[in-house]
Amino acid sequence: MKKEPLSAIFEGKSLIFKFALKFGSLMLLFYVLSVTPYCERVFWPANLQANAWVANGILCELQQHTTVAGDTIKSDTYAFVIKRGCDATEPVCLLAAAVIAFSAPVWRKLIGILAGTLLLLGLNQLRVVALFFVGHDHPSLYNTMHLTVFPAVFIILAMILWVGWVEWIVGRDQLKIHASHTKT
Repeated sequence: MKKEPLSAIFEGKSLIFKFALKFGSLMLLFYVLSVTPYCERVFWPANLQANAWVANGILCELQQHTTVAGDTIKSDTYAFVIKRGCDATEPVCLLAAAVIAFSAPVWRKLIGILAGTLLLLGLNQLRVVALFFVGHDHPSLYNTMHLTVFPAVFIILAMILWVGWVEWIVGRDQLKIHASHTKT
């Protein structure tokens, strides 16, 4: 039996199947890489400390008189530790995987990934600052905001950014035409 090239796997498959396979493979790659010794030893600690430093800078600008030590932001009355998941890495990778998996010119993919990454990273800093205030001023709400509300908002935000990027790539009218053709 003759072995088919890898491209034969995609031949005749729907665009949705191709997208899902690429997207799933990229997310699997992210999750595999995220638990490597390098990530555990170098990337995650540096990433979390960088997030703490930026959030601390914002808090200091807001007259909170905080300091940072490693991945911990401290005030006189409250300490807040930046942990994995408090960064925007997963939503950024979710968005990047969706953009890469979608059929579009490379330069538009780069614009989508760069703009989306900057927006998600910036909004994440606002999220960390908000969590600091929630933990400091309303500790009973902290777990709900930290573990339920903000993670869901961030994943939904990454999806909205991707849909917006797709509309920019394809054009809203083309999406409507394509959708109407697939219903018949």
